[in-house]
Amino acid sequence: MSFFKKDPMENLAQDNKEMTTSIIGKDMTMVGDICFKGKLRLDGKLKGNIKGDYFILGETGHVTGDIEVANFTCQGQVDGNVNVKKLHVIKEGTINGKVETSDLSVESGAALNGEIKSRSKDLRLVPGTSIPEEEWEKKLQAIPQK
Repeated sequence: MSFFKKDPMENLAQDNKEMTTSIIGKDMTMVGDICFKGKLRLDGKLKGNIKGDYFILGETGHVTGDIEVANFTCQGQVDGNVNVKKLHVIKEGTINGKVETSDLSVESGAALNGEIKSRSKDLRLVPGTSIPEEEWEKKLQAIPQK
């Protein structure tokens, strides 16, 4: 028997800090700008701009407007400019507009239609992500070494 047993609700409270704080369902359509703190998931439609911390655009989500957040995971469609620190585009995701980021990850099958600007000089392809690994190795060997 233990007198200092940890309350299981305490663990749940700690886990919720990292969970999504707001969800906009797939049956919702909103018009207007959204500013938020924490993590927002959008499965519906929004005509307006988004500013915040961590934004997740679900598979059924659609944004017509600009997005300016720290972290953005895109599985739906964006028609507008994206300015983020970290961007991950899932295979079903589509972005139509200018993208500016310092950390970009794009899965095969995703679509980026527009200009991509890197804030990092070290942005480069990861082997095996866009072309077969054998082709990647050949291209690396063809680059003159400094």
